[in-house]
Amino acid sequence: MSRQAACNGEIEQWRGYRGAAPEVKKRQDSASEDLQWLCRSLLRQSFQGLHNAEIDACFYPYIGLTHTIRRKDSAWMIRVSDHCRHAPAVILEAIIMMLGCKIMRRTPQRKHVQAYAQFRKNPQIMDAVRERRLHKGKKYMAGETGRCHSLREIYQELNDRYFNNQIEINRIGWGFRKSRARLGHYDPVHHTITLSPLLDSAAVPRYVVCYILYHEMLHAIFEADSSGWLQRHHPAEFRRAEKAYPDYAKARKFLRDYGSRLR
Repeated sequence: MSRQAACNGEIEQWRGYRGAAPEVKKRQDSASEDLQWLCRSLLRQSFQGLHNAEIDACFYPYIGLTHTIRRKDSAWMIRVSDHCRHAPAVILEAIIMMLGCKIMRRTPQRKHVQAYAQFRKNPQIMDAVRERRLHKGKKYMAGETGRCHSLREIYQELNDRYFNNQIEINRIGWGFRKSRARLGHYDPVHHTITLSPLLDSAAVPRYVVCYILYHEMLHAIFEADSSGWLQRHHPAEFRRAEKAYPDYAKARKFLRDYGSRLR
């Protein structure tokens, strides 16, 4: 029997186990035991570098749909968001295989990516994630007024000039981490905007901070459709509105040059 066939047989056995033994699931950790069994079976059979690996897996109460795999001593530690505790077997398989591909530097199969993408769009899952983020997620940020730039002042100016004062942000402030990869972030659950303190510098012109803040304010409009469901990142309409900003080209050029100097 081929390795893949053996793996498929073990998966079918696991599926049957889940359906045929509901009494086992009375214990709080039974789902994590099932997950660990599945992780070991799939990863050891599917990836040559993991044939004899020690693997520990469990569900973890992340705020969002976060799944991690990391090396600890000689073992691989897998943590899957407990939003997926009752997910169908095919979704857990997709998550595990994508984590395996991540550490083995492989491209995950399209069927796994598509299955998981569909799962993420499930209204019940989206509601559960949003509810947890609202009640448990904490926003850590410094004040609105930095050493060189006042975000509240810029926000009010942009809101009046470009948005007819229709953007409502609960909190706005400078972050604590000098992130180069993420210069700004809009949180649609808490309605907050955070900017990287790298921008709070005399070396960064005000028009650049205005552009970044304008970009994040656009997310307050484009990340929700008429039904209230969150949309993803930068659709075509978003890009057109962004490019309509008067200092768009100049700010983008400065950021490219500034990023090169920081590196």
